[in-house]
Amino acid sequence: MNRKQIKQEYQKIDFELFVNKPKTMPYSSEDVKRRELLLFAQVHLANILDAKAKRHKRAEKFEIEMYNAIMDIYYYLGEK
Repeated sequence: MNRKQIKQEYQKIDFELFVNKPKTMPYSSEDVKRRELLLFAQVHLANILDAKAKRHKRAEKFEIEMYNAIMDIYYYLGEK
């Protein structure tokens, strides 16, 4: 994942957090879980950037896999 791709992923997450948010208040427990996953995804993106800066390929690969797993769960929960 290069820096441009990471920036695009941050933009996707920002869209989901600020534009595509649930319309009902208070949020259901399912909506809260999905929004928590977005926050975890942001942490993993930051960790990817950190691993890139330190040139730690193994950590970078791990963080990319974790990010992808979290986003897969996020989209899966959104389909229900």
